[in-house]
Amino acid sequence: MPELPEIETIRMQLRKVLPGKIINKIEVLKPKSFQGKKELVEGKRVVGVKRLAKVLLIDLEGDIDIAIHFKMTGQLVWVPDDNFQHLKKRVVGGHPTADFVGTLPSKHTRVVLHMDSGTLYFNDQRIFGWVKAGTKEEIANMKFLKELGPEPMNISEEEFIKLISKRKKPVKLVLMDQTEISGVGNIYANDACWEAKVNPRRLANSLTRRQYQDLYRGVIKVLEEGIKYGGATAADAKYIDLHGLGGHYQEHFRVYDREGEECRRPACRQAGGGIIHRLALGGRGTYFCPKCQI
Repeated sequence: MPELPEIETIRMQLRKVLPGKIINKIEVLKPKSFQGKKELVEGKRVVGVKRLAKVLLIDLEGDIDIAIHFKMTGQLVWVPDDNFQHLKKRVVGGHPTADFVGTLPSKHTRVVLHMDSGTLYFNDQRIFGWVKAGTKEEIANMKFLKELGPEPMNISEEEFIKLISKRKKPVKLVLMDQTEISGVGNIYANDACWEAKVNPRRLANSLTRRQYQDLYRGVIKVLEEGIKYGGATAADAKYIDLHGLGGHYQEHFRVYDREGEECRRPACRQAGGGIIHRLALGGRGTYFCPKCQI
């Protein structure tokens, strides 16, 4: 599932092509994938593209929003001209499947936004993702969005510490709990724990103040790097940006997806024994160095 840096990358790229476009028609090919009333958005002009945690928001005139959640296999494909679907003319983002290069709509296309100049296709293999149209108030009051915690980059160190220090759960699971802190998924939670030298299995309420501070800085650092490098494209993190290219954060993984490899800390390599371990925590692959993460 794309995390905060991946969705932010798509947002930054999509905002270069969508603003000013008018949505002439919404075509729903899979009712399960669309919520809301089509007539709310048809005829409206796009004024911006925003993001809330892992949700993409297309801002329309008249206080209307379209919310898009990619979930596991969602993807967006923007074709500037309906009559010219050449690969080089497309901008795409999300889960990379053959839909990026095949004829659209495809068997995985769920919702189509026909605009006055170009078409935006929402494809989703597993049909977990969704598109919802509504007033800004309706979108803001969606149960899913109302339950989201704050994004790490929008809160202070003290607010972060207050949020996680009360939880009696493994610290990595707290970081991934979207009702506590939103936008952090498996990749960045693993690497943030490494930055703070904290074992991901440690109970969140058992850390020292220094560890809380280091964890906050670690979360911010890996998220900012994720955005800088255009997100991560790993073996089990299938994601590409709006140009059909993979991100580069995977080249900077601290521990994620590095089982059996040496820890990146020189002290661990010199002392020996700093080999990345993998275990399951909350049903997700969890990576850490037993030498420096305590």
